[in-house]
This record gives sequence, structure tokens and C-alpha cells, in this order.
Amino acid sequence: MKTGFCKLILVAGLLFAGKQFGWTQGFVNLNFEAANIAGYSSGAIPATNAFPNWTVSPNYALYNTFSLSGNSISLLDTNSLYLPSPTIQGKFYVLLNSGNYPGTGIPISIGQTGQVPFAAQSITFWGSIGGLQITFNNQPLSFSTLGSTANYSIYGADISAFAGQTGQLLFTLPPYVGYATIDNIRFSSAPVPEPASFALAGLGTLLFSRLRRRN
Repeated sequence: MKTGFCKLILVAGLLFAGKQFGWTQGFVNLNFEAANIAGYSSGAIPATNAFPNWTVSPNYALYNTFSLSGNSISLLDTNSLYLPSPTIQGKFYVLLNSGNYPGTGIPISIGQTGQVPFAAQSITFWGSIGGLQITFNNQPLSFSTLGSTANYSIYGADISAFAGQTGQLLFTLPPYVGYATIDNIRFSSAPVPEPASFALAGLGTLLFSRLRRRN
């Protein structure tokens, strides 16, 4: 009896420690740079190659191209011949393209299940939000535009209510709403910044980067 009780206490302790020290699986590949494109130049690519750790629906993906009629989810890089815009950050980004014709009216989505960091106050991503619907554990996240550049916008939302929780972060594009792009998803321990201050910080980073390139 004592042995069984001790095992129960041990399991409970391990579960508590796992939550306290972040042993639960966190979100990974939030910048989509872990893609395995070996052997592919364009066209269809297994979704598990294009988006490791992510689940997509429909369960196929395209690389460096997208559908001109039906809905599609694509991994694009600097070699794409069909770039709606230059690469956003790093080498890869995601393009969700909604169906344009009757019969293609199926939502497309990309999602991942993981634990929101305990200290997270906000979540941001870069891209073009279009008609994207973004949820965590089926609860909508209200994103606002924090700033923009020539190639993409920067969006942020309050995630503090879900800090420490495990669930699915899901990006869904309804049919007939055009396209949306996603890259550089980040959790932060800081609250959602005001748009003006975020823009100033981005400008400072851009100027610093240009100065480093000149030197």
C-alpha cells in the first residue's frame, strides 16, 4: 500500500515539476525555418517536410508555387517565381491562398499544439493577415496592427489569459477572401506594445542593421 502511495506522490511531483520548469512541449519552428526541401524545387511537397511540427488542412502543401484557382497552403522562399511579396524573415514563409471558384470553398489552416510560455503576455507575427482567423484552444485571439514595412505588417495580440496552458494555436483562412502570409511568430513576456512605440523600435533595428552592413 505504501509503495503504491509513494508512486502516486512521485508521479504527481513529476507532473508539477514539468509544468513549473517547462518540460511540457512548447511551440517550435515558429519561423518556419526547419523545412526539409531536399529533392524539391517547386510543386507538391509533403506537408511534414514543408511544415515540421505543424498540422495543415488540407493535408498537402506546395513549395514555391500556389494554386491559381483552388485553395492551397504553400511554403515560399527567395527562389519562388510567384512571390506575392519578397521573403518576410529568414528564408521561408507561409502563404495561405483561399479558393476563388465555386466548389473550392473549404477553409484552409495551419496549426500546432504546444504550451504557451508561463511568462507570456503577448504574441506577435509578421505577414499579411488578410481574412485570417486566429485561435488558441478554439478561443479567438484579437490581433491588431502594430506597424508595417514595404513587404509585410506586424501584428500583435494579448496572450496572457493562456499563459502556461497547452493547446492548439490555429491560423484559419476562410474561402473567397484572397490570401494571407505568416512568418516569425513570437511569444513575449512584455504586453502588446503600442503601435507607435513598436514602429520606433523597428525603425531603430532597421537603421542599426544598415549601419552594420556598411561597416
